[in-house]
Amino acid sequence: MSTKIITTLGPASGNAEVLQYFKEHSVEIARLNGSHGNIEEHIRVANLATSAGLDLMLDLPGPKIRLGEVHDKLLAVKTGEKVFIEKETENNNVDNDMKTLPCQFPIEKFTKVSDIVYVDDGKLQFRVLKVEHNRIQAEALNSGPVKSHKGVNLPYGKIDIDFLTENDHRLIEKLLPIIKPKYVATSFVKTVNDIYRLKQAIHESLGQEKNYYPKIIAKIEMLEAIEPTNLTNLIHECDMIMIARGDLALETTPVHVRVPFIQADIVQRCQQQQKPFIVATQILESMITCPVPTRAEISDLYRAVVLDQANYVMLSGEAAVGQYPKECVTIMHDLIHYTEITRKPAKSRTKRKLS
Repeated sequence: MSTKIITTLGPASGNAEVLQYFKEHSVEIARLNGSHGNIEEHIRVANLATSAGLDLMLDLPGPKIRLGEVHDKLLAVKTGEKVFIEKETENNNVDNDMKTLPCQFPIEKFTKVSDIVYVDDGKLQFRVLKVEHNRIQAEALNSGPVKSHKGVNLPYGKIDIDFLTENDHRLIEKLLPIIKPKYVATSFVKTVNDIYRLKQAIHESLGQEKNYYPKIIAKIEMLEAIEPTNLTNLIHECDMIMIARGDLALETTPVHVRVPFIQADIVQRCQQQQKPFIVATQILESMITCPVPTRAEISDLYRAVVLDQANYVMLSGEAAVGQYPKECVTIMHDLIHYTEITRKPAKSRTKRKLS
């Protein structure tokens, strides 16, 4: 088995020339990220991808907690600075002494004093100082810019939020009957009951369609999902598993540290059940702005392809909005190809003479 590549579609890759290059360099699946873009744009790039010979994956965003619209494009926080984080409204409260970060979710209901709130993949961290009836007061633990719609993670809070959002239902209803993706990936799965709900929603959207039904991919990124019973049931019920390391790193504690251990466990369980799996998130993250990868990124890719023998490795922002989408695919393709060469029996390879 050779590892194949999944590329996320976006401004950097949503054209025929790039997609054809992808197809010629080990890319098998084009991912539509439901967190971004509109229905018309998804249909446009989906048609381009299928014309290039790629399979489609519709990735439902699920109940991702995000910041709201940050109108001050220069807004930044400094270490030790105190801020408010409150539910986004048309007229967010403005405090003369403290900055306010709008949030699309009432996080004050699910946090307590001393909890850590992670924003933008953990680039910003805040310690909760006070919980009020409609907001929290927090202290910035590091410095950095505050950007609109960045993700918010609450690893110390038990979140009560619906698994399938209105946007998920809209994407299922508007896109599945038209583009008929081979795969549907679902985010923030906790238990197998979530998969049952997704399948019911898909059945309802397809109506009397008898010749099409997508394969289901569960994205493992929540603490509940990695509990042994839940993980075993999810692997059994789904067609493929995605190790979604971005949110997984911030939804498990200690943050970041557990990811490689969890990855190893998921890989082992998938292989035991002969279930295909995807290794995703930040494999070549630096190549969003740099034409060459770091040595650590190559080592991560090596682990996924050679040691874990993943069925797929996935590019996200690297292919969707990065400056070097072709170069990212080339790196992956070359490592996969080199792996195939080195896995061949020694007698079938040209022996190097010793001088």
